Amino acid sequence: MKKLLLSGRFWRRLVLERFHRLLALVVVLQLIRCFSDYWWEETYAVIYGALAVTAVTELLFTRLLWLRLILQLGSIAGMIVWKIPIEWGGWPESWRAWEQIDGFLSFHLAQFHPFFGLAAGVLLAVHVLGWIGSRRIGAIAIIVLSIMVMAVVDSFFPLELWRNIAWIVTAGLAWLVVLHLRQLQIRHPDSWEAMAERPLDIAFPAVLIITIVLVSGIVMPRAPIILEDPYTIWTEAQGREVPVFSGEGGVQRSNAPGSSGSSLSGYSRDDRKIGGGFQFDYSPVMTVTTSQRSYWRGESKSIYTGKGWEDLKNPALVQAQIGSEVPSYRLDPPRAEGVETIEVVQTVKVERRDKLPVLFTAGPAAAVTDLKSDNNAGLRWDPAEWELRWSKTSRVQTYSVVSEVALLDEEALRNLDPSAPSSVDLTPYLQLPDDLPRRVRDLAAEQTSGASNDYDRAKTLEQYLKQTYPYTNTPDLSRQSDRNGDIVDAFLFEIQEGYCDYFSTSFVVMARSIGLPARWVKGYATGYDQAAMERTRFGGPDMEPDPLGAGTYTVRNADAHSWAEVYFEGYGWIPFEPTSGFSVPQPRPANAPEPIESSAPVDASPVEPEVVVAENNWLLITGVSVGALLVAAAATLIAVKSRRARNVWSRLRHRGTTPNQRVVREMERLLSFLHRQGLRRESHETIRETFGRWSRKFSSLSAEFEGAVRLFEQARYGDGQGDGQLLTSFNEVSEKIRKAL
Repeated sequence: MKKLLLSGRFWRRLVLERFHRLLALVVVLQLIRCFSDYWWEETYAVIYGALAVTAVTELLFTRLLWLRLILQLGSIAGMIVWKIPIEWGGWPESWRAWEQIDGFLSFHLAQFHPFFGLAAGVLLAVHVLGWIGSRRIGAIAIIVLSIMVMAVVDSFFPLELWRNIAWIVTAGLAWLVVLHLRQLQIRHPDSWEAMAERPLDIAFPAVLIITIVLVSGIVMPRAPIILEDPYTIWTEAQGREVPVFSGEGGVQRSNAPGSSGSSLSGYSRDDRKIGGGFQFDYSPVMTVTTSQRSYWRGESKSIYTGKGWEDLKNPALVQAQIGSEVPSYRLDPPRAEGVETIEVVQTVKVERRDKLPVLFTAGPAAAVTDLKSDNNAGLRWDPAEWELRWSKTSRVQTYSVVSEVALLDEEALRNLDPSAPSSVDLTPYLQLPDDLPRRVRDLAAEQTSGASNDYDRAKTLEQYLKQTYPYTNTPDLSRQSDRNGDIVDAFLFEIQEGYCDYFSTSFVVMARSIGLPARWVKGYATGYDQAAMERTRFGGPDMEPDPLGAGTYTVRNADAHSWAEVYFEGYGWIPFEPTSGFSVPQPRPANAPEPIESSAPVDASPVEPEVVVAENNWLLITGVSVGALLVAAAATLIAVKSRRARNVWSRLRHRGTTPNQRVVREMERLLSFLHRQGLRRESHETIRETFGRWSRKFSSLSAEFEGAVRLFEQARYGDGQGDGQLLTSFNEVSEKIRKAL
């Protein structure tokens, strides 16, 4: 075995016969990256493990199909048991009671769903592509179609797939090289043998060129858009706005202000013009380990222009202290004595390399206990706007912050004295454009006419917007009569659908119109806690959810969000969530009743799907799993009994024919095979002349060609019916020729 592994002949045969299957695996690996936002990490772990076993078995066990299938399917089951918490329910008490067997199978096999089916489908794709790509035309079709699929997905979905496309191109080039060498071995065996003695002369130029292509594709910087993709051209030709791949709303970052081309998703401070549409981008931005579930507040805007939002001029910024455990950030104005607060401790790890304009916190920060960035000294605290902002944007790795969040005491807020003087200048938070349409003010006054205090008026506006207007990330802007008109007026009376920017901006404007000081806030919604999802998915006695929502949350671009805050004297700024389908996490005093939220018209929040296995699906799961095992068993049986099966089939097919007649038929089949390999027989040639010409071309097969002709002539022109030994000898020679070609 050791000599076999060290022999050059073994490795040459391995590369020519099996290496294209490994390249098919590489292509499939790139294609499944399209599902990175929809498949769990456990799913990819199972698939990667199964593909690793597949690569090894496909290269080492070149003939044992049954063994390869058993090992590959077994690796899927093994990876599931390793990566997924499978609960063992015990053996059935009796194998004769169908109900117990039914319960045993349904309980255990349901835990393999959907991992086994997805992994088996990926392995099937590898084998199908490997089979199709065994010929040059098939390999070219696979590479071209794979690139087209990736290009379409890259155009219509918020994914960066150019690295994956580079890998597909690289695999395609290597694939074609392998197929070319195989054809060289078949058609010019003498030249191949001579070249095979110097493998580096063949491999080095091919590897060099392919490496240059791969590295160039990966490190190539993003070039400015010269020619738009067909989707963008078609959409703009129809007079429709091209949706940009940004977060949940209001955080789109264009290449340049006012640009109408492609936009990049990410958190931006330019909100001078809100509106439009977008597509959800599920790429991660940061992970937040927190003691309390919360929204992650970034910054607030106060000046409404009718088109969007602008910052207050000349904010009073102070140097932010870093490293102190003691709360050191004051609020302007400070909270009144007696207002209950809780500390929310957060540790944030930034997943993207983009520079941040602010640090995101759960409400107003009290202390930054740790910060790793490229400009710690540039961090400033804005006590009026509750912002931790940079003097210039900075690249942040991790930071830890303590926030002091006020408990939401609704009764106390309802009982506040509206005539009490304010401790802060509220003029900026009551500002509205002079040309704000009158019907916006009338609608706000009409909806809040029955409320007796400021808090109930704010809650009434919040619930009105939630209940009246549906959520959509692609509002129909054709309903807007005046594209230069007020965006709130257009949303409330014309577009009448939208996402968070529309809802939150409308709330602030309507609140200000009835005398409630309010401001617009943006940041990120909570995100999702993978551990909590697993507790929900797998259950168990020790898997109860944390009542405060403590955990580690993955925050994505799709979680970017905007909401509103209303000022109440003594309490400060209280968050309100007017967007349909969302609810801001707000801590409450002990024994305080939970508020009754309105039902959302649509499912607005991009929440991670929960896997639910219906009880009546056990038959499908059992059937698929048992079917896979039966396929493997059948393949094993066929492989073990293949020679016997072929002999039985051959006897049935050729029953009634003599051995000489069968030799003649086998020669016809051999000629058809050689014709498919590119060896053509001229019409004026006899079989001996044809085989003699092929013998001179393939000197290594001259003995086999001569033997085949001699046995054929003996059967074709000999007397009698012949014997079985003649047929066996011809089949052996024919098989040698087939294997060589």
